Amino acid sequence: MNVAVSAEETVVLGEGIARLLGGEAGEDGIPLGDIRAKAASELTAYGQTLLAELEKRGYRVPPAVQLHSPDEGHVIALGDHPATSAISDLINNDLFLLKRFKEVEVLHVLLRRTELRKTGQPMTCQHFNLGLTSLGCIAFFTEG
Repeated sequence: MNVAVSAEETVVLGEGIARLLGGEAGEDGIPLGDIRAKAASELTAYGQTLLAELEKRGYRVPPAVQLHSPDEGHVIALGDHPATSAISDLINNDLFLLKRFKEVEVLHVLLRRTELRKTGQPMTCQHFNLGLTSLGCIAFFTEG
């Protein structure tokens, strides 16, 4: 993923990522604040969608569920929830839920890469995670 950050906190993106954000790739870039807002909005929307899908199947949250994204491209549900295996299967077998998860992931990876680039740290071995709680979602990264 090619990302360049200017001093004014804009990010120059490739065409595919720019389309995901609803814009066009350009030399001026997209303000980082716009990407943060889009990432937060998509995270909230995904959390609401996933909670609704889980409720349809009789799964309740809490307990919270950690959705981990390994390098292989699928999603693994982790935690103390009794339906972690069923939740993993639901997301991985539903193209809409998996696609939306991956879109949320791409936005947060873009932000994370930008943050790490500012500090000179590599993105190596960092994995996107989504914490699903009864109050909504949080996005975070784990190493390993």
